[in-house]
Order: sequence, then structure tokens, then C-alpha cells
Amino acid sequence: MPNSSPPSLSHIKETCLYIQDTARTRAFYEGILGLTCIAEVPGQFAFFRLGPTMLLCFVREFSERNPTLPAHGACGVQHIAFEAPSTEAYEQWKAYLLAHSLPIEHEAAWRLGRRSFYFRDPDGHSIEITEPGIWPE
Repeated sequence: MPNSSPPSLSHIKETCLYIQDTARTRAFYEGILGLTCIAEVPGQFAFFRLGPTMLLCFVREFSERNPTLPAHGACGVQHIAFEAPSTEAYEQWKAYLLAHSLPIEHEAAWRLGRRSFYFRDPDGHSIEITEPGIWPE
């Protein structure tokens, strides 16, 4: 009889966005958000590390015609959220983005008294920064 419970997982290791231009994406995620770019092939992909997780950014046309892997990503506007390490850092992020001419689209108040705000990357994806503890442990 097969086990009815799934094996355990530890965390989400990677997420993916489709992009149009690797250099522009690298300038944003590395230059503005401070993620570490670990690989870039112009016209194909740019990969970024943040702690134990990876953000994979593929040029759609490359991903769709790559014969070695299934296509990565989704159609249309996608979403990714980053957690600030403290409420102070959360406030610093708002000021930092505004100083870099990145307008904040919306700020939300969530249960447990936590907040998050949204802005756009160069491809129009919805990027969110949250205060710590937005999701209960």
C-alpha cells in the first residue's frame, strides 16, 4: 500500500519570471534591488540569488524553444514578494525606491498589523516588499 502522506519539503527554492531584456533585468534586480546575479546569458536568461532562493528570469522566446527543459514562467503580469528583515528596513525600502524614481503603486495593511507595498519591475511584473511576519509561522 503506498504512503498516503507526501514527503516533506523545506522551502521554495526558485521562482521564475519571463522578461524581455537580460541587461535591463540585471540592472534592476542586481543594481536596484541588490540581488546577486550568478549567471547571465544575453538574450536567454539572468539568474539571481537571495539567501537560499533563486529568481530565474528567462527571455520567453529562449525558454519556449529550449529543447533541454520545459518552458519556465507564465503569461502576463506575474508577482513576487520579498520580505524586509525589519520594519525599519521596510521603511528604508520605500524611501530608497522613491529616490530611484520607482513609484509605489499601493500599500496594504494586513492582519497581524503588518504592511506591504507594491511597485513594478521593468517588464511590468508586480513586485511586493513586506514587513517581517506577514505570514503566521
